[in-house]
Amino acid sequence: MQNTQRTLHYIFAGIAFVVPFIVFLLTVQPTVPFWDCGEFTAAAVQQQVPHPPGAPLFLMIGKAFHMLIPFGDPGWRVNLVSVFSSAVTVMLLYLITVRVIRNFFKEDLNDTGNALLVFGSSLVGALIYTFTDTFWFNAVESEVYAASSLFVALIVWLMMVWNEKADEPGHEK
Repeated sequence: MQNTQRTLHYIFAGIAFVVPFIVFLLTVQPTVPFWDCGEFTAAAVQQQVPHPPGAPLFLMIGKAFHMLIPFGDPGWRVNLVSVFSSAVTVMLLYLITVRVIRNFFKEDLNDTGNALLVFGSSLVGALIYTFTDTFWFNAVESEVYAASSLFVALIVWLMMVWNEKADEPGHEK
């Protein structure tokens, strides 16, 4: 891929992060949501254990967001974990979709038209996922599903990167 197409790819990936981040940030719960979310927020702020299985990594990340963001409602600060996680998930979905399409699309990506076709369709797919009901609902409250989606997307993306480099010398790194 040439520098122009690489730059275009990075711009589209940036859009795939920024658009969901802004949308979720504008629609995030302003305080502690009802049910499990309130329990997770209280447990994260006070570093306690909620109902089983507890989600300790989510609670530690929630506490970090609570401590590092010096303003706003404590519930809002913990809700930002899901906002950030969901925006990164959408960006990773864009990157995954680009890799999947490139496996089937045999045309040269050095042609700007082909690059726009691959990157644009991947961006559309990722942004459509942004606005699905369940994903959006979980992206704006302090629940573990957004962080879980992030880790699943990260694992899939890392597997795809490894698969492309598996036959190269030093692929174990």
